[in-house]
Amino acid sequence: MKNHSSLALSLANQTQVPPTKRTWTPIRCATVLACLLSAILVVLASFELYTRFWFGSGLMFVAMLTGVVALWTINQAQQSMIIPILWAVAALGLWCADASAVGASYSAMIWPLLGAAAAGVSLGNGLAASLCVGVMIALLSPALPPPDARSSDGLAEFSTIVVSLAITGAMTLATCLRVGGTIERVRATAQAMTQEAERRRDLAQAEAHFIQRESQNRARFMAEMSHEIRTPLNAILGFADTMREGVFGPLPKGYEDYPSLIHTSGSHLLDLVSDLLDMSKIEAGRYQVQLESIRLDQFLFEAIALSSGTAQVAGVQIRHEVGPAIEVMADNRAMRQIAFNLISNAIKFTPKGGLVSLRIRLDAPNGQAVIEVKDDGAGMTAADLARVGEPWSQGDHEERANSRVIRGSGLGLAVVKRLIELQRGQFWLESTLGQGTVAYVSLPLSTKALR
Repeated sequence: MKNHSSLALSLANQTQVPPTKRTWTPIRCATVLACLLSAILVVLASFELYTRFWFGSGLMFVAMLTGVVALWTINQAQQSMIIPILWAVAALGLWCADASAVGASYSAMIWPLLGAAAAGVSLGNGLAASLCVGVMIALLSPALPPPDARSSDGLAEFSTIVVSLAITGAMTLATCLRVGGTIERVRATAQAMTQEAERRRDLAQAEAHFIQRESQNRARFMAEMSHEIRTPLNAILGFADTMREGVFGPLPKGYEDYPSLIHTSGSHLLDLVSDLLDMSKIEAGRYQVQLESIRLDQFLFEAIALSSGTAQVAGVQIRHEVGPAIEVMADNRAMRQIAFNLISNAIKFTPKGGLVSLRIRLDAPNGQAVIEVKDDGAGMTAADLARVGEPWSQGDHEERANSRVIRGSGLGLAVVKRLIELQRGQFWLESTLGQGTVAYVSLPLSTKALR
């Protein structure tokens, strides 16, 4: 946000000049010139006996002097209204002072428009002022003395013509300078914006490169740490099994339950480390799947066999309805992990004496095979379902689930979802609070199954 503000401020400084800053802008130069020339007309009028010349010269001088003061004291918003009006008044004064030239009157009518353009304010105000000049000329013409009533000595006769042409030329030059300066500022602003866009692009590329490098470093760290943790952890589990089976004799009284507790906690930690490793590989894009035609039932049977011990300890019954063999396009290693994670998750949140049901069904119209893993556990709320698949997210089972439940890492279903997506499948849950949860896995059928 700070960068955006500084950029806008720098661009604004390039395109605007504070009105109070004493710089000689084109409109200020032209207005001072008009004031000096109108002062000369006033001096010339002092040698004449012509009332119209006196009135016109004085009106023009007062208007231009007021314009000089306004250009150095008020802001641009106020100038947009005042400057065209003052130049219109000066135009009327020049026309009144002019005794003979129609061209001078024409030049006087376009003065407000040129003044507005040179000042960089609304051209609509200048156009309105010019129209007012034309109306005022039409109204004042009958009331003023005729031009030929003027006595002249030669110089005064052409003075107003010279003044009109000089100021009109000066205003035209001022307008051209103003437009040219605006174009240069626009070009400079566009160049600054281009440079800023390139700078932001370079920053975005550097940030993306940094994020990619951080992701790779994190994946490498997780892989190394997981390996370092799993090696001693497997040894701990092996020693716990040795003590639990009493290979070297029975344990002392009071220590009989410790090997089982060590094995349970170590297995939970091993699952957590495995999920961490898999998630880091998936997020880093290093988890490669090899899609081939495989049978779904074999993976469910393997997962049931691996989970049977956990289910027996938890007092949970596993029932399957596999049906006929169905082949899908999937990865062997990923499917083993998906089946094991889903069954383990269902057992974890099923109370003692509960049931976990497995089913494979064919969705022939859509060319899909669907695996259903159902439990009759605590269920999930709508908020829990919305977070499914997000790493580290867990449902609120603390009050609803049985006391046997061990809170997991929140990675199990996230790993399942990512692995299914890598195999071009879909994963979703349906759950009712207090009535259990059903996990669905949909995978494309193999070409053999579609025949």
